[in-house]
Amino acid sequence: MRPRVLIAMTVYNGRAFVPRALSSLAHLDRDVADIDVLVLDDHSPDPGWSDELGAICEELGFLSYCTPRNLGIPRNVNLGLLAAIEGEYDHVIISNSDVVYSRQTVSQLVRAAATDPKIGSVTSWSTNVSVYSLPNADPDAHLATQDRADWVGSVLGQRFGQRVLDIPAGISFAILIPTRVVNDVGLMDPVFGRGYCEETDWSLRSLAAGYRITLGMGAFVYHEGGGSNFEAGLLSTGQTTVPKNERIIDMRHPEFRRQIGEFLDRGELEQVWAEARRSLVGSAATSLGYSVTVGWLPQSIDQSRPHVHVTPDPESLTAVASFAGFELELPLSATRPAADLVRALGATPTELNLLDRGPIAADFNDAFSETAVVHRRQPYPSRV
Repeated sequence: MRPRVLIAMTVYNGRAFVPRALSSLAHLDRDVADIDVLVLDDHSPDPGWSDELGAICEELGFLSYCTPRNLGIPRNVNLGLLAAIEGEYDHVIISNSDVVYSRQTVSQLVRAAATDPKIGSVTSWSTNVSVYSLPNADPDAHLATQDRADWVGSVLGQRFGQRVLDIPAGISFAILIPTRVVNDVGLMDPVFGRGYCEETDWSLRSLAAGYRITLGMGAFVYHEGGGSNFEAGLLSTGQTTVPKNERIIDMRHPEFRRQIGEFLDRGELEQVWAEARRSLVGSAATSLGYSVTVGWLPQSIDQSRPHVHVTPDPESLTAVASFAGFELELPLSATRPAADLVRALGATPTELNLLDRGPIAADFNDAFSETAVVHRRQPYPSRV
């Protein structure tokens, strides 16, 4: 039988971003699982918004429920967990409302969870979620659209498939939990009041019960970060957490901060970050083509396709490929830089900007002058 998944999205106000999130849920593929969506409106005070939200859900075929009073995030999440259990779903995905799901997200999360019955949760790659964010120069500018989220999710799915990475704790902006694990571990603890850190406590309880807490490296969800929590007044400008709830975690789980340090020290996260960047930039270079600039100073470039900036110092050659906020340092040698570039990106450039007269520029000119559009501009020396 196909697995059944309930996506429980918690909402508090958010007229500016919730419709985008709901549209992305309607866009999800159903290749692996049957999906239902339950929108949990925590008594939003914005005048008329709850009625408007209910109408959007009805139009999209989503379930919705508005609480008679504000419950706070942990209790509202628990409504979703209980609905998944009572509805006999195989999995529940707890979701924030300031998100954009890539088309393949649920399929990838379900595949990842199926790799081991001891997996207690699978968190998606994202943005603005602490260490589980893909490093990006400006994710809100580059990754917030449906098309871009789909692209990132597709590349990561092809690269990582159902691979998972064991992590210290999950984050409930987009986390899949098998309902049998909820039955075993229990619900989120209401002691965390209006919210923050409840999923950390739940993750650590799951680990203590013998489950694995994982990152699904083949799944991606763009997360604006703080949208609904700023709306609810949980966070002020500059804040990323609630200190009093952090103190509860420190009291209950005094080993947690040490575990985070040990996890980061192992370097596994940096390795998969690098693997993800290579895949994303390389895929874009292959499918869209890319330009190369050989020169000492950065230039204004076309942001619609990848670009490589080569600093032509034979003693300390550097090359950085960039696209959609992702940056990848490329290992080029001073003797064969052009050949090394093609080997690193898997394609030849379509445009070449030569702003230098040295041997590095000459090697690029010799290699690509017949296959790329070449612009030769040697300005007044910028290096003295």
